[in-house]
Amino acid sequence: MFEELKKKALKSSILGSIILILAGLGLAGWNALDAFYSVKGYTDFNTIPTEEISNQLVTVDLQYNFGCFLEAYEKNTKTGSIKTTDLYYVIGTEDVTSETIDWKFMAIKVPASYAGRMDKMYDGDTTPVTLSGKIKKLSAEDERYFREYFESAGFTDAEIDAAIIPYYIQCFASPVSMSTVYIGLFAVGAFLLLWGIIRVVKVTSGASLSKLRKDIANAGYTEASIDSDYRSAQSFDKKGILRVGRLMTYYLSGSSARAIQNSKMMWVYQNTITHRTNGVKTGTTYNVMVFDEATPKGHSFSVANETVAQEMIEYIGGTLPWVVIGYSDELKKLYNKNRSQFLDLRYNTCPHEAVDPGMKDPGAEA
Repeated sequence: MFEELKKKALKSSILGSIILILAGLGLAGWNALDAFYSVKGYTDFNTIPTEEISNQLVTVDLQYNFGCFLEAYEKNTKTGSIKTTDLYYVIGTEDVTSETIDWKFMAIKVPASYAGRMDKMYDGDTTPVTLSGKIKKLSAEDERYFREYFESAGFTDAEIDAAIIPYYIQCFASPVSMSTVYIGLFAVGAFLLLWGIIRVVKVTSGASLSKLRKDIANAGYTEASIDSDYRSAQSFDKKGILRVGRLMTYYLSGSSARAIQNSKMMWVYQNTITHRTNGVKTGTTYNVMVFDEATPKGHSFSVANETVAQEMIEYIGGTLPWVVIGYSDELKKLYNKNRSQFLDLRYNTCPHEAVDPGMKDPGAEA
């Protein structure tokens, strides 16, 4: 039984674990460098060799720019009004590794609120403006506007190719906030990666069965008796994960195998949920709700359809006579407000000994 459940737990959790690992690797890997420099401190842009300019976090004390070549804007679809959000300016960068002055040109993207200060700088005000942001590659369309700026100044294609670096600095309105975002995204990615690995290790090592063994021990049964009960239990899904025996009800919770002590079961009913999108029905979920003393708030077991839900409920009702079967608002009120009176309906008045319902395995036809 335990080896079988271990394999089922692995099959059930492996896809989710792989998704967690890949998502974690992607998120952590994508933000690792940014998170590192957010902690270490941004690189001084003026110290980066021209050939090493790439996606990185930088700070720059800007004294010169050569004018704006592109505006980014957003349009209000309701009013039709257009609002400028960002401006692209041409800036120069000196190759710090060259023995002679070797200027290249790239771009810097600043919020529209910086327009006044950037225009004064263009007009000759060399008071430094400290900006922080991330270097990014220009899109093909933005690079076309960048090249047109130099074409209008009389540069040839060859001169433009030699003079420009197709990157821009995306300035942050709040470097602290962006650093927090980068560190947070890296932390989330690392957590997802670790969680996915732990899930795989947990299942392959057999740790996914530890809670089941505890459930069995708490119920006072031997593993041998439970093995026999599990093998004769009725299955209510095609994978055989959800099974109702005479002693316990077996299921998977995430990557862990679990079991409910049937003698502690109090109430079972069907919960049907209809899903709608914009008023259009998109599907229906069928759940069997099981309430027991250890989990008075209940378990929700999803099954394939209403037929399987009813077969499972009928089987429990026929095998475990002390369990209240079916739902009504009155039963819900009694269960929540007067538990002792609810238990007097069947739980306290029927022997807690499973009986034979004489029912075939409904899971085989699910």
